[in-house]
Amino acid sequence: ACFIQSVADDLVNENGIMDLWVREARLFKYGSGTGSNFSDLRGENESLSGGGKSSGLMSFLKIGDRAAGAIKSGGTTRRAAKMVIVDIDHPDIEDFINWKVTEEQKVAALVTGSKINQKHLNAIMRACVNCEGAGDDCFNPKKNPALKREILAARKAHVPENYVQRVIQFAKQGYTEIDFRVYDTDWDSEAYLTVSGQNSNNTVRVTDDFLRAVEQDEEWSLKSRLTGKTTKQLAARELWDQIGHAAWASADPGIQYHTTINDWHTCPASGPIRASNPCSEYMFLDDTACNLASLNLLQFREADGRFDVEAFEHA
Repeated sequence: ACFIQSVADDLVNENGIMDLWVREARLFKYGSGTGSNFSDLRGENESLSGGGKSSGLMSFLKIGDRAAGAIKSGGTTRRAAKMVIVDIDHPDIEDFINWKVTEEQKVAALVTGSKINQKHLNAIMRACVNCEGAGDDCFNPKKNPALKREILAARKAHVPENYVQRVIQFAKQGYTEIDFRVYDTDWDSEAYLTVSGQNSNNTVRVTDDFLRAVEQDEEWSLKSRLTGKTTKQLAARELWDQIGHAAWASADPGIQYHTTINDWHTCPASGPIRASNPCSEYMFLDDTACNLASLNLLQFREADGRFDVEAFEHA
């Protein structure tokens, strides 16, 4: 089965943010997927009842992302199926659109940086170990030209100074090499496990009003979740370009056409359709579910190769 669940702008009470993680975990445990529209959550720096400011939508989405990543769906090796949807007028929509782009850049930095550090730190270590000088002269760049050269190369490559000094201290203690972990870009590697945004399908919910604003090159307003007032205005095309770039760079976000979906709504009196299950074949009301089934068409094939239409219709 697949589920659509609501989430209220409430931290710890029933149907609130933390309660959703519990409900999601229960579904993931037994092999189901779930999707939610998080647009009711207030944006970053919107006021809280206690007088503070909200940490914003993204801080909570990252919690849910981590929780989903820790749970194997149905107790197997299959990852949790999770859909995150945000409306195009949410004040944090730009951060949401670029979430996975930013995380992909972090992975690139981890992979590149780890290789650079491993290369230069071991070169510094070798310069200390292979030195023929006396005593501490080998660990002094003023008296060890090879060490000076490698330190300068490391600094030029932006290796952190504390690591440069740490390797020299290690060499003084008799170490001959340094174990610096190197990361790679495999989708299931430690680099990707380190960053967020890897455990859900992210989708932006767009309206016909927004698409018309894109078409006519108009401004688009982002709205406070508390007051409904405009928090920011930007060119609709700029936002549209961000969506296109992010989808190209990181395969997310996807798009759901809110107006069109609700034009085809079969039960409009029961409320609007705001979300879908993770695969998006089930679009209906919040807090509803569907049972997924499949038919093996080969079972309807007769011995002479004909297709048993009547049996198929009955099934």
